[in-house]
Amino acid sequence: MMSVEGLWARIAKLDTEIKAQRELLKQLEREKSQTQYELNMVQDPISRLPFEISSQIFINTLNGFAQPGPARIPTLFLSVCSSWSSIALGTPDLWSSIHITFPCAGGFTEVLPIWLDRTRNRPLSIALEGIFEHDVTDIIWQRAQRLEHLEIRLVEDPEDYEWDYHHHDKVELWRRGVSPPGPFSSLKTFKMSDRHLSEDSDVLRVSPTHVVQLLRLALNLTECVFDVQRTRFDTVLEPEEQVVLPNLRRLIFGDTDSPHGDDEIFAYLSLPKLEVLSMSLQGLNIRSLLSTLTTQAPPLQELILGEAETIQINTLRKCFRDAPKLKRFEAWVTAKTVTPLLVTLLKRPSLLRRLATLVIHCRSISDVSLYEPLWTAILELTTARRKKFKVFRVNLRGRGPPHENLPDENTMAALRILADAGMRIHITGVVEDVL
Repeated sequence: MMSVEGLWARIAKLDTEIKAQRELLKQLEREKSQTQYELNMVQDPISRLPFEISSQIFINTLNGFAQPGPARIPTLFLSVCSSWSSIALGTPDLWSSIHITFPCAGGFTEVLPIWLDRTRNRPLSIALEGIFEHDVTDIIWQRAQRLEHLEIRLVEDPEDYEWDYHHHDKVELWRRGVSPPGPFSSLKTFKMSDRHLSEDSDVLRVSPTHVVQLLRLALNLTECVFDVQRTRFDTVLEPEEQVVLPNLRRLIFGDTDSPHGDDEIFAYLSLPKLEVLSMSLQGLNIRSLLSTLTTQAPPLQELILGEAETIQINTLRKCFRDAPKLKRFEAWVTAKTVTPLLVTLLKRPSLLRRLATLVIHCRSISDVSLYEPLWTAILELTTARRKKFKVFRVNLRGRGPPHENLPDENTMAALRILADAGMRIHITGVVEDVL
């Protein structure tokens, strides 16, 4: 049997051999990785394509905003091979969009400038989701003049925020987050959403005052979407403080499937070139809309009115009169309003002469006596405007009428003739599309 000293010596020798074998294994793994890397490059068809084509292929892999992370595009391209890395780093448009979700991972303030520097002064598209961290937004606002698309999504995550911030701190974070030091001179589209906040959330809601202040810094906007819950102004703006957006073409409150409105924001905007407007019609919204159409006379071509359950035909007639260039009109109305609306357009051919698309949503009609005049109005209006209408749709929401309340065969035959001539006619919610 070996002595104690001999055993210790044996252990020390084995440790040395193990260490040497580990180093050898690491070296073999590095060589294998490098060889695989070179094999990928040799076999990779991307590396044999002209740079412009491979670069465009990389860009086409993006689906909306890029997200940071080693396993996500475009950062993932950097770890495939030197060829892919060179293509990715040589394609500024691949890095010109980014979706940042707060709270950010540690060290993100070091990564973000590197990411943005890869854009080589290209226009930026940035989405910010969560409660802003000012050290991150400060980096973005330093490049405010390059921002072309900006999206802000407020979300609620109690695990991340409730233990860390008091309400006052959230207010301060929000104000610091949306108050960049300079103008958004290149900003074309802006979207703000807070749909993920519950009604009793203690996270600060979007203040219309802050929105107006932000819009004042983005006078070259062409599209705005405010998908936010109703709020009140926390300060009163003077009339001379109205924001003039000379290039804004599209203004959407909510989305086109569920429009809502913020009449206070709307009242403080001057929109001389507005072409598309989507909003609800409740309370002050009606007066704000009519006032804007009358005094500003924007060249509206598309008008979407949601929640117009109590709207009067006379009010709609005024809207139509002051928006003579409308090509598309969509509205959510009551069952008692839908037929009078169609009859108004039928009997007043001077209204909406350019209308090509008409979409009406209403609840299913419980009063069976209303069906016959509805089908008659549909047939007469589509026939009278057959040279102009391209799309005509009536959507009866909820349970459809019984089979005996569908259009009669003569009406159906006449509508099919119009459809065969090229008009897209849809009457949905009546057991099935009748056309």
